[in-house]
Amino acid sequence: MSLPLQTRYGTPHSEFTSDTVPALLQLPRPLLGYRIVIAILKGDVGAVNILKDMLRISRQLKIHHTLFALGPTTPETLQPPHGSRILWATFTDLANVPSSSHLTIVPPNDLTDLSLNIEKLSKTRSGRIPLLLGDFLDNVLSVSTAPAGLYAFLCKLFTRIRTNHQTAFFLATEDMHDPKKLAILKRFADVVIEYRSEREDGTDALAARILDHSENHCSGWDGSQNSSGTIGNPTFSNATFAGKGRQHNPLAQRVVPLEC
Repeated sequence: MSLPLQTRYGTPHSEFTSDTVPALLQLPRPLLGYRIVIAILKGDVGAVNILKDMLRISRQLKIHHTLFALGPTTPETLQPPHGSRILWATFTDLANVPSSSHLTIVPPNDLTDLSLNIEKLSKTRSGRIPLLLGDFLDNVLSVSTAPAGLYAFLCKLFTRIRTNHQTAFFLATEDMHDPKKLAILKRFADVVIEYRSEREDGTDALAARILDHSENHCSGWDGSQNSSGTIGNPTFSNATFAGKGRQHNPLAQRVVPLEC
């Protein structure tokens, strides 16, 4: 199924004008009902747009504390809210980075330091930050050479997130990595959102599908048939977190055979 690159969500002045929003609005369950959400990108999809859409969704959900775990996307590009906690997994000259008590920079090949800092930054005085958001896995997967060490790091990271009842939304770019590494990510995920850029009838289009492993659910859908989708959708209402998730609309969802 394809989503036209021309936005069909919101007016030109709407907060939501990205083409990636429809898939985010069609998760089978409420966002915070998942522990591990992995978005796999192939082609010119627009990782920054997805991260910005997730940031807007977190605001609508009134999630005031988010831990941003960034990699290729820089803090300046994403512009997290003032006071956000930011982990940046990158090789950089610290002398050229503005000093900030909310920014922690760790080399992506130092898995021990990454693990310790994610744990430290996710703690608050009253508990845990509910949402971890970012694309740091692209940098980590790109430089990791020891499969056993990578697996141990991811196992510890995702187990801790589950135990702490947090939600992680992490991106990974398919074109950059060995398929075996991406297979590890998919194995840990509760739900995978796959995005691919395509050419359809001479027009650039964005294809997306949702693979919910816990419910053995694989769906593809066309956003043009659900032009009323907004962040006001009951799926993202605070009152329905413990509920079933989205309301099933036969025009908004078509089930296709599992190919995962």
